[in-house]
Amino acid sequence: MAFVVSGCQGLLAVVFLASAVSKLRGGRALRAFAASLAAMRLVSRSRAAFVAATLAAAEGCVAVLLAVPLTRQAGFAAAIALLAVLTAGVAVVLARDGGVPCRCFGASPAPLSGRHLVRNLLLVAVALAGLVLPAGSPASTGWLIAFLAGGLGGVIVTLLDDLVELFVPSPTS
Repeated sequence: MAFVVSGCQGLLAVVFLASAVSKLRGGRALRAFAASLAAMRLVSRSRAAFVAATLAAAEGCVAVLLAVPLTRQAGFAAAIALLAVLTAGVAVVLARDGGVPCRCFGASPAPLSGRHLVRNLLLVAVALAGLVLPAGSPASTGWLIAFLAGGLGGVIVTLLDDLVELFVPSPTS
């Protein structure tokens, strides 16, 4: 089970790091994320910039907590809490039939859909597995391989919208 936990760590660390970096890479990206939160009617326009910066910073903190073996448990717990908030936001937007683009990992034109909700629920399951399964020592080579394999899974998760668009083009394409 220790390698499963390491894989969960790697997957979530990459997902949260990519999400944070995509929002914090420049003022334009952060403003676009803030605008999307306001367009989704999750926060008021006056609070959108603060909430966007807070979420991006929290994602960065979770990535760091997950990447450090001594803070792994706190990272999994923080990931669960943050994913619960993000998943609730997606559910609210879908219930309103919002059709607002997801800015989860940058400038994707894909509107929020059921796949985003499923993705977040699966990420919650990964975080829960990492939190409750027994973890081994991070000293073994196997730990690093499992962490990197999980990280590769995280890359796939972050590219989900692009992969879907590649294989299932939207009707407007």
